[in-house]
Amino acid sequence: MLAVGGCAASISPEGARFLTTAGPTGDYGLALRSVEDRRFDGVVRQRFDFSCGSAALATLLRHHYADRIDERQTFLGMWRDGDQAQIRRVGFSLLDMKRYLAGRRLAADGYQVTLDQVAQAGVPGIALISIRNYKHFVVVKGVTPTDVLVGDPSTGMQVYPRDRFQAAWNGIYFVINDRQDQGRAAFNRGTQWATVARAPVGTDFHDPLSLQALSITAPFYRDF
Repeated sequence: MLAVGGCAASISPEGARFLTTAGPTGDYGLALRSVEDRRFDGVVRQRFDFSCGSAALATLLRHHYADRIDERQTFLGMWRDGDQAQIRRVGFSLLDMKRYLAGRRLAADGYQVTLDQVAQAGVPGIALISIRNYKHFVVVKGVTPTDVLVGDPSTGMQVYPRDRFQAAWNGIYFVINDRQDQGRAAFNRGTQWATVARAPVGTDFHDPLSLQALSITAPFYRDF
């Protein structure tokens, strides 16, 4: 298995409790969550070092379209419906996501857009970013005049300054075309900005990219 820097998942204990003494009334317990765990509110954490694509798609469906799906289901579904030889070589692509969603009767496409267009449309979507030559799928959850709120399957909720995100992003934005009112309702939510201590601020896209363009947006692991 190839180890991809920055795409590895970390493991944290679940269900931890803090026990204390309450004097004559006895002991009581409080359920505790780490700061790291809270960063994954609204994000499906990737389980494998190569599964940012399936975790990003699960994040989009689960937290923006109320589909109680998990990473295992998206992973196996994209593998089943995709070009398995291609997946073995380069990992999942946006085309694999499109095919998987079509199997669930959801139309989706990738668009070459600007951050201003994303902010105007107010629709959550998946972006491929490259940081230090490492390609990684993330979910764009909000955009303000200064920042971009991102659900990162490896690190949780993150805020990028717009110029830094723009420099890392290839400009392709993958969105679900159906149920966009539902998607807009889950974009730029104050509760999600609150997890990263920032304040927030929602036209449709046109001319979807070709299937060939979608197929070349996968992380190329042999480049690392």
